Amino acid sequence: MKSKVSLINTIEQSNSTRRMKEVRMSNEILLNPKFNTATFQCFTQEQVKEINKLIKKNIVGKESSTEPAEYVTKIGDFSVVPCMPLMKLIHPWLAECQKRNRDIFGYDIYWDFHLEGLNYNVYGTGGEYEWHIDVNNMIQPLDAKLTCLLNLSEEPYEGGEFCIVGGVTPIEFTSGMGLVMTSLIGHKVTPITKGERITLSYWAVGPSWK
Repeated sequence: MKSKVSLINTIEQSNSTRRMKEVRMSNEILLNPKFNTATFQCFTQEQVKEINKLIKKNIVGKESSTEPAEYVTKIGDFSVVPCMPLMKLIHPWLAECQKRNRDIFGYDIYWDFHLEGLNYNVYGTGGEYEWHIDVNNMIQPLDAKLTCLLNLSEEPYEGGEFCIVGGVTPIEFTSGMGLVMTSLIGHKVTPITKGERITLSYWAVGPSWK
């Protein structure tokens, strides 16, 4: 029969081993490109301004009330714009998103730009989007596979950092940069403390997860 001290040591060793396995698993997930983000520089400041100007001419409405994640704070001005009128200008961004999917993620995605829209997100001072994941809320046999973002901020801002679950530091995501990530990874935009943060969102959908 084990003594009480021996039993306690055994339990502590077991707990230590379990914690090490959890840390190792967490590190493996973060090191797996599918569970991280891919970022890339895409546009100059002049191009960013040109894209913003065209977007404002083609806004068709405000974001649906069913779009934000449930029970999550989302503060800002969110509009919907169709893809096709913007394709000439934003094609380099979307093409790079497709390339990253081919090289890193390998998801089955439709890329039906002629049928789909984009979200135009303007976060002013105090704007934020708390922890959430991106899912398809429509009654369709589709799931969001990739979250594709483009930073279209025209002026420097403070706050508004992009963070993912398990990330040690915020993701570098400045004006003119594109970002691609698996939609099921939890992420957030921290509160804007000064200035205005502008982004464009495209959710690449495909057949339902199986």
